[in-house]
Amino acid sequence: MSDPRSSKFDLPPRRETVLARMPRNVKMVGTVILLALAILPPAWMHGRKLHAGTGFHEKAFPDALNTSGAGDGQGEIVKTDITAPALNDQNDRSVKLLPAPDMRLTADDALGSLPRIADDGTQPWRAYARPFDTADRRPRLAIVITGLGLSRAMTDEIIDQTPPTVTLSFSAQSPVVGAWIARARQQGHEALLQIPMEPFDYPRSDPGAGTLLTSLPNSDNLERLQNFMRRASGYVGITTLSGSRFTTDPDKMQSVLQEMHDRGLMILDARVAPHSDVTDLAREDGVPVATATQRIDTDLSPAAIAAALSDLEKTAILRGRAVGVAAATPVLLDQLQIWAKTLPQHGVALAPVSAMVR
Repeated sequence: MSDPRSSKFDLPPRRETVLARMPRNVKMVGTVILLALAILPPAWMHGRKLHAGTGFHEKAFPDALNTSGAGDGQGEIVKTDITAPALNDQNDRSVKLLPAPDMRLTADDALGSLPRIADDGTQPWRAYARPFDTADRRPRLAIVITGLGLSRAMTDEIIDQTPPTVTLSFSAQSPVVGAWIARARQQGHEALLQIPMEPFDYPRSDPGAGTLLTSLPNSDNLERLQNFMRRASGYVGITTLSGSRFTTDPDKMQSVLQEMHDRGLMILDARVAPHSDVTDLAREDGVPVATATQRIDTDLSPAAIAAALSDLEKTAILRGRAVGVAAATPVLLDQLQIWAKTLPQHGVALAPVSAMVR
């Protein structure tokens, strides 16, 4: 019988392959190469590397998922691969936030504790933020639910039943605001401290004790602000829903923004006045700022809220990002739960408000 290896067109009885005839060291090298090829493509597709100990990611390669420069706000539709792995799971409650207060980020005085920038330059707004992978180039949007901490039942429901990537804003006037923020952060929610500021129709509309007023000296307003800030820890920054007059007074706002800058906190410009100066002043002063795109609860009917959420999503796709603000109500919670489930299918990332800072 002829040698079965005499012709490459003969079928070997032992089904011996070319690979089987290769030297052992050659086969080992080939195996290593194949394993490397199996591992590298996913890493190249994600195009990111994790900064040790920060929870944030740095872009490592050009991202092929975005072809329009997402987030530049120039009105180009963001193109994204909705089949790509979700880099920021909006329902992941296993994400742990930095325990608060962190003593590195705390300044004690005779009246209590205030946030401060750590000796190594770490800013509280970054340290207390919910981690978000900034290499995720999907259109992103943030939802900020306000007025929490005053109704126990509603606050409990919002903390437990909304995706943990939803940012929660707690009234600084709540007698137990510190406990509420601590519980929200245990559930993975990023928190803002909601400061009462003077509205245009004050005193007919009075936000309550401790309100920051345009009639007061800046030093008095600063004292009021600090009194509120001492009531809790772990928040990334402040916002207001009542300061339509105060936020349009550059001198008064400048004093507040300087305090945010010095303490390493961010501010959410909720656009409570049509011509709010907050965003422009914050950028001039180097204060991290996120700006609300729209209210999503101007009409509390289920259909109207559903339509507002849909509009917010369209804005995010068009501009790369969007921020929606709404007060805590049962109808908002119902509609938000339904709508949020559709975002991964649409290729949109639900992000904490800190990820919307410019």
